[in-house]
Amino acid sequence: MSPDTAIDQCLPDEPEQDCLLRLSKLVGRLFHVPVAYMALLGTDLKVITRIGSGSEYWDTLRTYPLAATLAGPVVWQEDSRRPVGFLNGKIKFLAAVPLRSSDGLELGVLVIADLKPRPEFSKEDHETLGELASVLAGKMELRLMAFQATESERSVLEAELRFRSIADAVPVMIIYSGEDGGTSFVNAAWLEFTGRSFEEELADGYEDLLHPDDRERVIKEYWDALHQRKSLVLRFRLKNRDGEFRMMEGRGRPRVLDNGIYAGYIACLIDLTDQQLSILDLHLNESARRPAATPGA
Repeated sequence: MSPDTAIDQCLPDEPEQDCLLRLSKLVGRLFHVPVAYMALLGTDLKVITRIGSGSEYWDTLRTYPLAATLAGPVVWQEDSRRPVGFLNGKIKFLAAVPLRSSDGLELGVLVIADLKPRPEFSKEDHETLGELASVLAGKMELRLMAFQATESERSVLEAELRFRSIADAVPVMIIYSGEDGGTSFVNAAWLEFTGRSFEEELADGYEDLLHPDDRERVIKEYWDALHQRKSLVLRFRLKNRDGEFRMMEGRGRPRVLDNGIYAGYIACLIDLTDQQLSILDLHLNESARRPAATPGA
């Protein structure tokens, strides 16, 4: 069994006995004798997973100053100088090597121990253990990266679900696009205004609703704002479910999640038509009440 194969089958989320058993066999094969105890520790020096007699050996091993192993490999033999406070008990041999990511981040410690001394444990054996730890650290780093990616994806999904739920509850028209600029969501108020299906509005479907005289300008300014990730305020005419063009004010801005991920572009639309008609009526009424100018005056 190769180190890669053994470690692929031995990652921290597996059950204790199953996880390090294959790796223990590999270590035994490399060093020609089996080990009584093997443990994978986290950066807090607590056991993530192990094989061996559990608390019996760990209660002994935990008295060793394992924090020192985060700085570099450690090998202790029964006839070596015993660190202050170390109660070795039945343990006659201990080797520990730090696990680090490719950029030096501490991932934990790999510890092996035995009830028999290992006077034959050579410098080459020590280097082999270090290489084994490097492979294990690489696999742990990949698992950590995959976990972080999954967590990030889950966070984005949860944020999207919360956003859509809130957006559907407000009376303002909302349109939202992803990073590629294509529409990926419109809220219930938008669908009520247009009278169209959700599917019809996806991608660039909204462009069909823009007034022909406004379409080119609106699309250009939208894409400029999207690419530059800047806010935008636009006025344009949009067709409603009755085929009437209504004057809208759109306010858009880039959407960035709490974790800093750029999630696309969001815009809210307000119908200004009735407001503009009221202003026009007011002006007309004022003009009608104003006395006509006297000729020659």
